Order: sequence, then structure tokens, then C-alpha cells
Amino acid sequence: MIKLSKSISGLLNTEKFSPIFMGGLENKWEKVVGKKISEATKIIKVKNKTIYIKCKNPSWKNELQYQKEEILKKINKHTNKIKNIVLIWAQTTTQKT
Repeated sequence: MIKLSKSISGLLNTEKFSPIFMGGLENKWEKVVGKKISEATKIIKVKNKTIYIKCKNPSWKNELQYQKEEILKKINKHTNKIKNIVLIWAQTTTQKT
């Protein structure tokens, strides 16, 4: 017989529950990476041990490319589930009709 707590713990560690994990990480994002970086970034998703981070502009994306290893170390002080970081910047456009 398996203890309920062990079963729940195993379930929460599966890929299907990454939104729960991501929410926990989002809640402490400023603490993890610092105020300046947290204001310039947003976690988009966590999938297959990769965290996808949206940057507010191309300059931030470029700067954070150089800091990926340091950011990964900071993240993994809180969890050991992340192995890679993907930085994203997408220009938003508005169309006039």
C-alpha cells in the first residue's frame, strides 16, 4: 500500500503539474532574480525542464543571454527542475483598421 502523501507528492512532481510549479516560481520571481530583472521579464511556461522567459525588449533579452548561467543557478537554489532557459522577445503590433 502506498501512502497518500507519497502518492500526491509523486503526482505533483510530474510534468502535468508544471503550472503549479510555475506559479510557485512566479510568486517568488523577484526574490529569485532580483527586482530589476523581475520587472523586465515574465515567466511564460515551464516545460521539459526548460523555463521560457519573455523579456520586455531586445536589449534585455541580449543582456540576459550573457547572464543565463547565473540566472539558472539562482533558479535552482529554489528548485532543481530547470536545466535550460529560453529567452523570448516578441514585438507586439497593433493594426489600424
